[in-house]
Amino acid sequence: MPRVTLMPMTEAAPFLWTLEMARAGDREALEALAERFYPVVQELVHQRLAADLRRSRPWLSARFSTGDVVHSVFESVLWDLGAFAGRNEEAFVGYLATVVRNRILDALRFHQAAQRDGRKGHPITGEFDIEGLEADPAEFAAAAEDAARLLAAIARFEPRVQHLLRARIEGLASFRELAEQLGYGSESAARRAFFEAQARLSLELGDDE
Repeated sequence: MPRVTLMPMTEAAPFLWTLEMARAGDREALEALAERFYPVVQELVHQRLAADLRRSRPWLSARFSTGDVVHSVFESVLWDLGAFAGRNEEAFVGYLATVVRNRILDALRFHQAAQRDGRKGHPITGEFDIEGLEADPAEFAAAAEDAARLLAAIARFEPRVQHLLRARIEGLASFRELAEQLGYGSESAARRAFFEAQARLSLELGDDE
């Protein structure tokens, strides 16, 4: 995850206090977090998604704009911060960018599967066009099935471990960054937690066979 630079929040509204108020459902705190962190998260997600789509879905890249989509997903993520256990804003940005990107990619997979099977999916808010997603359907079908099995297995883990697994499997954050985001005591502790979770995930996937 690229490094980000943010001016400290004011003494009247320090970051951790604002975060705790937002977790408690305080609307002003949620709005303060959204105003402060949305621009940098949008830029990070846009850069990463653009690279992902160019590499794996080039026909979709030209049809996809992240602006309103990121904003919609970002707002929903602010209501669900259960896995975040970091103590600083840089860790929070990395956490938000990873979760937002993963939710958008999950939505893309859902819509691709719905398009392929002739089902009508729920629309994604924003500038999003899913017309013409049937390029190489055989290859997509196999990849979609594998992704669906993997995501279903990961979903059985607690939220913190889900974040750890997805961030490392998709190469979105280092162990140092994940230790900061998820409250592991050290980079080594985050690495150990990942390998333990990875072993459990392998068993889960084996049980699904």
